[in-house]
Amino acid sequence: MYKEKRFSEEQLKEADDINIIALARSHGYDVKKITPHSYKIPSYGGLYIKADGSKWNWFSHGKGGGAIQFLMELENKSWVDAVKELLGINNEELPYVEPLPKNIDKKGKLVLPNKNKTYKHIFAYLIQTRKIDSNVVKEFVKNKQLYEDEKNNCVFVGYNESDEPRFASLRGTSLKRFRKDLYGSDKTYPFNREGTNEVLMIFESAIDLMSYMTLVQLYDVKDFKHHMISMGGTSYLPIKYYTNKYPNIKKMILCLDNDEEGHFFSQQIHDRYRDKFQITKHVPVHKDFNEDLINIHNKPIELNNIEVDICVDEEIVI
Repeated sequence: MYKEKRFSEEQLKEADDINIIALARSHGYDVKKITPHSYKIPSYGGLYIKADGSKWNWFSHGKGGGAIQFLMELENKSWVDAVKELLGINNEELPYVEPLPKNIDKKGKLVLPNKNKTYKHIFAYLIQTRKIDSNVVKEFVKNKQLYEDEKNNCVFVGYNESDEPRFASLRGTSLKRFRKDLYGSDKTYPFNREGTNEVLMIFESAIDLMSYMTLVQLYDVKDFKHHMISMGGTSYLPIKYYTNKYPNIKKMILCLDNDEEGHFFSQQIHDRYRDKFQITKHVPVHKDFNEDLINIHNKPIELNNIEVDICVDEEIVI
């Protein structure tokens, strides 16, 4: 006997469109904004919510989804009861959630800091401290993508189509940790290494990108032709720009940090671009690829005895 559906498709969409950040706060959860792209419930390790409130992921439990699944998992409700509750919510009565930031913050014109008379501080920091191969460092210096400013900082530069500097990030070379994007920087234009094939590798930082290049050399990976970009954190802007600039790119390898935020943003990139690109993931053994590189140098064993998962032909598909 035919049984009428309990909820229409329109009702289910209405229920699942409820903002999860507001929903969580209405139930008393302590929701904190941790990046422009995500919120977190600190007392529930690894539970992240997308900044637009549309999706959530609970990495430590391997669960996630929309508003319906949130109530089912966090409030132990049945699917029917979760939908009923969501359909009874008046959006105007939910707690306020600040709107997403604009993608490009046009604060002003980017002015690069003056160059130092020497490169010795950034060479010592990147080569000796960060263990990046000297030829890798020299390549970016030669291409004017890296230099030392008068305060001995590394300056990583991204250029637009007219070879004008549009993005710059500073990294201190002293023992005191220091990092910031320069006023007027536009993340659309990433620090990058141009490739010649159909693969784009995506990193969070310039140092991780350079570290991966060093690992490729250490393990004698042949014929490495991948495009590589640093997002300068986590941002869709450089990905969109670079894939538009190189329309032959068909595959992305996500090389983000091995932490909750890195996994969360990798999933967001996958969800956004999976219909257009083949997307795979290469997760570092430690927090990031620079830590992997440093760890290799600190181990008193031969490099040939270490297994490494450099992604050239085979990667882990998300």
